[in-house]
Amino acid sequence: MDAVVDFNDASLYLPLAQAVFSICACAAVSVLSCWLAPNGAVSAVRTLALCSATGGLLMRAPLRLGKAHGISVVFSALQLAIPLYLGTLVVEQLVHTCSIDSSHSPSWRHVVFHGAVLAMVCAGFMRARAPLEDTDRPFIITALACMTIAIMPPPAVALAGPLCQAVDLWEAGDRMVRAFCFGSLYSITVYASTRTRNSSYSNTSIVFFRSASASLWVSGALVWWLPLAAAQCAIILHARAMHHNSSSKEYKKIESAASTDDEDPEMGAIDLEPKLADPVAEQARLLNERPIYADDGPGVAVSAKLIDLGSATQELPSSPVPPHEPVGPLLFQQLCLNEPVSDSGQSSSFSASVAKAMAMEEESATLAQH
Repeated sequence: MDAVVDFNDASLYLPLAQAVFSICACAAVSVLSCWLAPNGAVSAVRTLALCSATGGLLMRAPLRLGKAHGISVVFSALQLAIPLYLGTLVVEQLVHTCSIDSSHSPSWRHVVFHGAVLAMVCAGFMRARAPLEDTDRPFIITALACMTIAIMPPPAVALAGPLCQAVDLWEAGDRMVRAFCFGSLYSITVYASTRTRNSSYSNTSIVFFRSASASLWVSGALVWWLPLAAAQCAIILHARAMHHNSSSKEYKKIESAASTDDEDPEMGAIDLEPKLADPVAEQARLLNERPIYADDGPGVAVSAKLIDLGSATQELPSSPVPPHEPVGPLLFQQLCLNEPVSDSGQSSSFSASVAKAMAMEEESATLAQH
């Protein structure tokens, strides 16, 4: 199974036409089976068998044109349209099996039946507005409407029903149009309810129940209600197209900050291109420029010249400097471990004066001996 459904491939929609044609073929077989059989030889079982065989043969395998990704995903849900349509025919036929009255009689149960169908129409439009929404409200409404119809079905007529009644051309056309509307609405809902990425066949049952609850009303609606199927298809296509466009939008590229290189005052103050052709003159010009990060606050005197490292190097003393002794402000006094270091400058000057006095006394004593 394909994990990705490529809705941009035109060949992916061939099974949609295949499903609609198969349902219309089943409807045509049901009509022809009742027409061609002699009077009294019509059998609902034979008609159902012929319709089932027709639908099974036409939907045995999907039509392929090329290699469309995801065709097996949608076709697995489209195949269930045939048993769903035949199931509606069987249920409609069962309504008339226990009746012995062959005349149509008015009844309040017609109102209940059409009211339930109208509720299913509302459920279908609810699904059409949000085909990918994870909600069961449309399905629940359709299920309750079907239960109401099952409890209080419309009045039955003997020898009537889609599987054993030989209808005229008008009713035959009504069945064909109804089959086309049902197949189109169901198939379009299948495509709209299928997500672009699928991981397993578990989504087939979800898509089937959603599509069935959105299209089942066509089987029992009045003839002049059938244009609502076209409106529902338009709404569901528009909703899915808007969802596809919103999900496929690419993120905009992140623009640079508000302060770009063109707007940065510091970058604007720096001209990286040399203004003078002579390298020496250009170096002198750069040395004479004001520093970039100079403090321009009031009351602060800032020198407009940078430190000339060349002149500072020439002013250093020419006497040899020991390799391990620092120069300048980093020069530390060499300490002697045998003598304690004086804490104040007065004790140091006192020791120096005592040493000088002792040296003068020794010198005077030497001169006196001579």
